Amino acid sequence: MNQEQKEQQEREDHERLVTVFETGHEGIIAVVKSLLDEANIRYLAKGEGVQDLFGVGILGTGFNPITGPVQFRVMPEDVEYARELLKDVKDN
Repeated sequence: MNQEQKEQQEREDHERLVTVFETGHEGIIAVVKSLLDEANIRYLAKGEGVQDLFGVGILGTGFNPITGPVQFRVMPEDVEYARELLKDVKDN
């Protein structure tokens, strides 16, 4: 597979990703990452790293009101397993 084919495959994979959890709380983000990593589930933490980019910071909502919460997204074949792993994680 050449570089162009790899990039095309990566774009297609990103389009297929499904959100399984959302949070703006840093401690919960760490827990979710740990659970997914331990289960060897590949994921994208969409919005991570831009939480404080706009200088507004995190307000009482638990996330930056401009960027929204971090979305944990996985491949469709991992959705059921990821949701089962994260079912007891509370975002409060």
